[in-house]
Parts: sequence; structure tokens; C-alpha cells
Amino acid sequence: MSWITDEQAIGLWADAENLEPDVLQLLLASAYEDCVAFLPELPEGEDYEDKPTPNRVLAQLYQAKSRYNALLAGNDGQIGAGENTITLFPLDWQVKQLLRPKRGRPTFG
Repeated sequence: MSWITDEQAIGLWADAENLEPDVLQLLLASAYEDCVAFLPELPEGEDYEDKPTPNRVLAQLYQAKSRYNALLAGNDGQIGAGENTITLFPLDWQVKQLLRPKRGRPTFG
């Protein structure tokens, strides 16, 4: 299951064309499941698979890239050494924002 095609992923992500097709599919499928798990439950009989919005497509791509970077990093999901490490989170804030955008709230001053 996927919202994004291999061709779209390759067009939007430079490293994707260097991956074996099976690896790309695995990363995209895993990212899809991560994204769907974060979305609210749908009524019985409905499915997110047939609801590919632009935000969901990008969220899936970003999550696949994050998973790929975590694989490259090894080292408990961190890239870098010493004080210059970056920790990769399971679903970063950008992916969450694409899937469940926070709405602005009016303020009274």
C-alpha cells in the first residue's frame, strides 16, 4: 500500500534512484504504515489507501527518507559524532504537521 509511486519518489528524492527497487518499496511501505498509524481512525469500511492527498504523499516520502537515514546512521538512530549528532525520531514534526496540521487559533489582545 502506498500513496506515492516509485516514479514520484525517484523524482522527488535523489537517493531513491540509487536504491534497489525492493528496498525502495520496503521503505515506502513502512513509511505508509507509520503515517496511517498517526492518522485518526476511520469509520469501519473506509480506508486511507484510496485517499492520497498531497500532504499524505509528501509525509510518506519524508518518513521513507527518515527511515533510510536511520538505516545509514546505525549508531542508535543518530548521525554524526560527539556533540554534533542528530537524533532521528520515528515520526518527526514535519511529517506529523503534514498528516494532522495544527490550525491557527485566534488570539485576543
